[in-house]
Amino acid sequence: MRPIEAADAALYEHLYTDAETMRFIGAPLSPERAARSFRSALAGMQRQPIERVFLVVCEKTTNTAVGLCSLQDFDAEARSVQAGFMFVAPARSRGYAKEAITELIQQVFARLPVDELWVEFAVDHVAVQRVMHSVGFAHRGNLARQESEHGQRNAWSVRRRFWSPPSALTASTVRNER
Repeated sequence: MRPIEAADAALYEHLYTDAETMRFIGAPLSPERAARSFRSALAGMQRQPIERVFLVVCEKTTNTAVGLCSLQDFDAEARSVQAGFMFVAPARSRGYAKEAITELIQQVFARLPVDELWVEFAVDHVAVQRVMHSVGFAHRGNLARQESEHGQRNAWSVRRRFWSPPSALTASTVRNER
């Protein structure tokens, strides 16, 4: 993973305007709104303190961008941060999410003053649930906010004191999942 840069506009705009990608997230953005959102995200990477971080997930051997990751909703009092991932269609179900979230957990706990990393996703998004469970996340509960047009949301989290890298995530395992 690497920080987003100006050259990532097409990837960002594609993911946020693609109905299939946004199916479990929210309504797809218009191209104009996605372009504005990208400019805002890019500018936000320079703010201090940082409110939101966007990273590009790259395939290791080719360095091809396959998705985006964000860290947002930093809560200093609760010592927590929310993560989110989006992948281009050809990269889904190929092991990238598991590998990326594992690396993200390691980096967050090594570099940030947080004790909890959490994710929010649609209750019926079984593939994400499996990945989160496989890397050590635990169900945190259904979100009381509101049930959106995209279904009920829930949250899963991993806490610093309970997390250790999954031993089953080896290079051969990831290759076999792809």
